[in-house]
Amino acid sequence: MPGNGHFFVEWKEHFVSQEMGNRVVHYFLKHSSGESILAVVGTERSVRHMFYVVSEEFLQVHGIESSNSANFKRRSRREVVDWLTFMLSKQLIRGKKKG
Repeated sequence: MPGNGHFFVEWKEHFVSQEMGNRVVHYFLKHSSGESILAVVGTERSVRHMFYVVSEEFLQVHGIESSNSANFKRRSRREVVDWLTFMLSKQLIRGKKKG
């Protein structure tokens, strides 16, 4: 979608499961078109230890542009938030260069 004039405008965090030991959290990036795409999935590996990976859906939709993200595995929410924020700012910078 980045190639067709759409860009990310925000990210959201959604807790799928909050059961201790089995927590799952999804992070979505929202396009300017209003559509959201699952970007990162976090799963609890052991009590209070989360593991985060870029979703297959995100990699398929954004392909080569996101190939650097294919090896994205993080252990802290802060690293995930930094990456999501980077994805927003990266597209804002690219948009300013075109305009």
